[in-house]
Amino acid sequence: MKMWAVLRLREFRVTSTTEFLSVVGDQFSRVALTVMVFDQTDSAALTGLTYGLTYLPTMAGALLLSTVADRRPRREVIVTINAVRAVGVAAMTVPGIPLTALCVLVAASSFLNGPYKAAHLALLRDIVDTEQYTAAMALRQSANQAGQLVGFAVGGIIASTVSPQVCLAVDAATFALSAILIRSFVSFRPISASPAQRRSLIGGLRVVWSGRGQRAIFASTLSGLFLMAPDSLVTPFVHEMGAGSAWVGFLLAASAACSFVGLGLLARFLPQRHRTRAFPIACLAAGAPLPLVLLGGGPYCALVVFGLSGTLWAIQVVLSVSFLGDMLPDAQRAQGMGVAASMNLTAQGIGAALAGLVAQVTGPREAIALSGVAAVLFALLPSSLWIRQTVGSRASRGQGDSSKPGEHEGAPLSV
Repeated sequence: MKMWAVLRLREFRVTSTTEFLSVVGDQFSRVALTVMVFDQTDSAALTGLTYGLTYLPTMAGALLLSTVADRRPRREVIVTINAVRAVGVAAMTVPGIPLTALCVLVAASSFLNGPYKAAHLALLRDIVDTEQYTAAMALRQSANQAGQLVGFAVGGIIASTVSPQVCLAVDAATFALSAILIRSFVSFRPISASPAQRRSLIGGLRVVWSGRGQRAIFASTLSGLFLMAPDSLVTPFVHEMGAGSAWVGFLLAASAACSFVGLGLLARFLPQRHRTRAFPIACLAAGAPLPLVLLGGGPYCALVVFGLSGTLWAIQVVLSVSFLGDMLPDAQRAQGMGVAASMNLTAQGIGAALAGLVAQVTGPREAIALSGVAAVLFALLPSSLWIRQTVGSRASRGQGDSSKPGEHEGAPLSV
C-alpha cells in the first residue's frame, strides 16, 4: 500500500509533522489575534482586517519570493523562514504592543508563508517519487485539515481561559521546533536551478502558465472563491436551522473527517492511470452537493452535504498539486507550486468575505446554495482546459510522440 510506503520515509514523516505543527500554530495565532484586536479596538471591521492579514499577503510573498526556493537549497529556505517567523511571532507576545506594530508583524509572517509553502511543496516532490506523490499529498492534506481543527478548537480554549499571548507563544515555538527538525532530519539537496535556468518573476510565471494543463490547475485553485462558503457561513447557517451551537463544530469536523477517509480511498483504490480522468470530475462535483441545503432536512442532512463537498474539494486539490508537481520542471517547481498554493489560500480568504456579503442579502442557506452553483459553473473552465490537454496528449502519443504528457504543444514546460 502506497500510503504505508510513504509513511516509512523518515523525511516525509518529519516534513509532515513540522507542517502539522505549523498549521496548528497558525490557527492559534488567528484565534489570538482576533481576540487581541477586538479587545483593544472593540471594532469588528479592524478584527476582520487583521484576520485577513493572516491570509492575503501570502499571495504577494509567493509571487515575489517563491523563486528563492529554486535558487537556494529548499531545506535551507524552509529553516530560515521558520526561524524568522518564530522571532516575529514571539515579538507579538510583548505586552502592550501597539496595534500598528501587531498588524505589520502579522502581514510579514503571512508574506513569508508564500515562499515557505513553495519550498515545502517542492521539497516534498524531491522526497517521494512519482508513484508515491499522490499518496503523500493525500496524507499531507489530511494532516493539515486535522491541524486546522485542533488549532481552532484548542486555540479558542487557551485564548479564552488563559490568554491570547500564550497562543502566540505556542505558535512561535512550533516555528522554532519545525526549523530544528527540518535542519536535523532532512537531507541537504543542492540548488535546483542553474544560473542559466534562473528566471525573473515574469519569466517564471510564463513557464508555469504556458500550457493548458498548467492553466487548468491554476484556474482550479480559484474554486475556493465559492467552496469556502459552507465553512465561512457555518455559524449563521446553524443558527438559521435552529440547531444547537455544538453543530458548528460538528459541521466543520464533517468536512475534515470525510476528507480524511476520501483521500485515503483515493490513494488506495484509484490507480495512477485513472487519475487524469478523475480531476475534471472532482472539479465539477465539488460544488454540486451544496444546493441541496435548500431542501432542508436539518443538521444531519447538512452534515452529509458539508462532508461530501469537502471531500470532493480535497480530492481536487490533491490531484491538482500532484499533477502540477510532475508538469513543472524542477528549476521552476517551487515558484509554480508556491503561486498555486497561495492563489488557493487567497481565494479562500476572499471567498469567505464574499460569502458573508451574499448571506447578508439572501440568508446563509441561500448563499451556500448559490456558491455551489457558481462553483460548478466556474469549474467548467479548468475542466474544459484539462480535457483539451488530455485529448492533445493522447493525439500526440498516437502520432508517435514519445514525450510525457505536458511536454508537447498543449503544455510546454519551458519558454
